[in-house]
Amino acid sequence: MRVVLFFLDGVGLAPAGPANPLSTTPMPCLQELLDGQALTLAAVGKHSRTTLLALDATLGVPGEPQSATGQTTLFTGVNAPQAVGRHVRGFPTKPLRRLLQQEGLLQKVLKLGKTALFLNSYRPQYFASLSDESSTYSVTTWMNHYAGLPFQTLDDMAAGRAVNTDITNEYLRTDFGFEVDIIAPEDAGRILAQQSRRVDFLLFEHFLTDIFAHKRDREKITKLLVTIDRFIAGILAHLDLQETLFMITSDHGNLEDLSTPLHTRNPVPLLLCGAGQEDLPPLTDLTCVTHFILERLTGGKCG
Repeated sequence: MRVVLFFLDGVGLAPAGPANPLSTTPMPCLQELLDGQALTLAAVGKHSRTTLLALDATLGVPGEPQSATGQTTLFTGVNAPQAVGRHVRGFPTKPLRRLLQQEGLLQKVLKLGKTALFLNSYRPQYFASLSDESSTYSVTTWMNHYAGLPFQTLDDMAAGRAVNTDITNEYLRTDFGFEVDIIAPEDAGRILAQQSRRVDFLLFEHFLTDIFAHKRDREKITKLLVTIDRFIAGILAHLDLQETLFMITSDHGNLEDLSTPLHTRNPVPLLLCGAGQEDLPPLTDLTCVTHFILERLTGGKCG
């Protein structure tokens, strides 16, 4: 079995309502997967093609969940905010980097004798100080670095071997001035599906959901959600779901409640589609995801 993980930063599960763009934006692909429902708390449960679970992101620690500890937990299976005594925002601190170095998901996949790919493309200047432990890099960047896996470049992206975090490359053009081709979300999804055939485990990260939610820019969020839905449609159109488990999850809530610019204490979604949905163990919080992926990759059962 292969596993594909689409990580969406800052997306929680909340009731439908005017403050929740996940319930007001047309997302036909996701809604079809959820038997006509939007990606809200009401949709949690088993559906004809998918399973939607709600994962606790607070992890027993007071305060609002944050990216550094949430993502470290998600990608190690260790309760990071509990380990360091608080929720840590932004980029991982030295103690969190040690957890990633010792327990990172990508490294664990490799230790199983499996293959892995972090699909996101990186700008050339991004790696200027990657060896500097004081540098501010994301959880996924450090995890990939510690696993010793190569990073995908803009050349890889241009050759159809990688996808930029913004999916269509529009962000690369407008915010960074790179002269790259704009691609349709469906084509980006096809690239992801094609590249997943090369490996046992593929990870793709999208973080504009969290950035735009902090700004509460409803117009940009609506456009972004349409792009994400089309991207998912492109992925599923080209995945062999008989032998591939497609997963979507997040690290904390934010986008589902535009009444506040802050993160929320809402649970986050764990959407499962395709293979590997049988005999599900109790998946209740962010610490479960890494173990679940490893068990599915080895054909074992969580317990």
